[in-house]
Formats: sequence, C-alpha cells, structure tokens
Amino acid sequence: MSDEDRDIDIESDADDEEGPHAYSSDDKRAHHNALERKRRDHIKDSFHSLRDCVPHDDKSNTSSKTSRAQILRQAALYIATMRDKTTENDRHINILKHQNEELQAQIKALQKSQAVGKSLLPANFLLTDRDDDDEYESYEESHVSSPPSKRKKAKLSKS
Repeated sequence: MSDEDRDIDIESDADDEEGPHAYSSDDKRAHHNALERKRRDHIKDSFHSLRDCVPHDDKSNTSSKTSRAQILRQAALYIATMRDKTTENDRHINILKHQNEELQAQIKALQKSQAVGKSLLPANFLLTDRDDDDEYESYEESHVSSPPSKRKKAKLSKS
C-alpha cells in the first residue's frame, strides 16, 4: 500500500455516507492503522532524539541499531552520573561559601585591627590550620587546577 493510499480523506467519505459518523469498518480500520503508525513513528523519533542527547563511550554501540533498552540504560546511567556530579558540586559550593565567609570575617578583623592601630590577631592568624581545608584540597586536586592553598603558600614561603 502506497503512502497516498494510506492517507484517509474522511471528509469525502463522510459526504458519501448518510450521516457524519457513519463510516465503514474498512475506513475505521484504516484510520486506526494510520493513528497507530503515527504513534509508533513518534516513539521511534523520541528514542532517536534520546539516543542523540546521551553521550556514549567509544566502546558502546553508537550505530542506528542500538536497541531501545540500551538507549534507556545509557540515559539512566547518564542521569545518575549527572545527579552525582551535581551533588558533589553542591557540596563543593558549600565548602567554598564557608571558606568565603571565614575570609570575609578575617578581612573585617584585619581592617578593624588596622583602624585601631594595634594587632589584635596572632601572627599566624592567616596560617591557622582548618579542618575543612583537607576536604577542599582533596576535591581541588581531583577536579580543579587552581593557585596553591594557604598551607602550600606557607610552605613555599618558608623554603
């Protein structure tokens, strides 16, 4: 059956019948088949779009023959990976916010001591060891290339 034969002209069929809702069983079947074909095409296009959106390994099968189950598995894995990365980035942001707050407090204290004219802070105030530095540095080493931390700067200046 050609594409032209598949197209259903309901209006012309309705003119031939007695009432607007009187269709033959062949017309109903053809209409149903056309709707089902359209639904399947939409699903197929959606799977192709999903397959194209999800990055795949060089090892994985990236051909057009990738099964729907593989596409869904890859998409679920990608979503889980992105969720984990988001959680890790949120944790890193919170660490940075905390460090920023501490640095802002140190700046205010230094400005206040400078205005008073005498040092209210110990000499090693900026070099104090903080517990969250270790956590931040381990994240930094694995994810970020940045300038050396305060501890590293202190070690470098002593050398």
